[in-house]
Amino acid sequence: MRDRILRTAIALVPFVGLVGTIVMTVIDVLSPGGELGRDLLENSVLWMIGVQGWMTGCGHMFFGEPIAESIGWPSKTPWQWEVGLASLATGVLGVLASGFGDEFTLATIIAFSVFYLGAAVGHVREMVTRRNFKAGNAGPIFFFDVLVPVYLIVLYTVVT
Repeated sequence: MRDRILRTAIALVPFVGLVGTIVMTVIDVLSPGGELGRDLLENSVLWMIGVQGWMTGCGHMFFGEPIAESIGWPSKTPWQWEVGLASLATGVLGVLASGFGDEFTLATIIAFSVFYLGAAVGHVREMVTRRNFKAGNAGPIFFFDVLVPVYLIVLYTVVT
């Protein structure tokens, strides 16, 4: 039962940032002083980098075995702790970004994009060389790794 719950949670993680962004942006835009572009950017960074970074970081660090299995990689190796810390680091930046201005937000998006686009390259390499099409390698997380950095870069460029 525990493994089934963890597998479901792992599959849903890429959608937490999207749902949080949408819900909070609607609330902010409907509030006095709401500004769609700015609210969308701040909520996207908070939820898609911040909240999701904390979730994936803690997941890799404390629930490594089922996550490694979902990716098709060996478990109980140091890579999970290191990936967890990198995710947690970008998560911390995402949570702090709105309080430090546009330059800090840009730096956060750059750090996040380098990490996640780099991870996407690793997933593609796994698909091509090892035919690894497990959900954690070629499923929603792969698309998150590619689409969200591009989306954030474009959104930042348009809003600022």
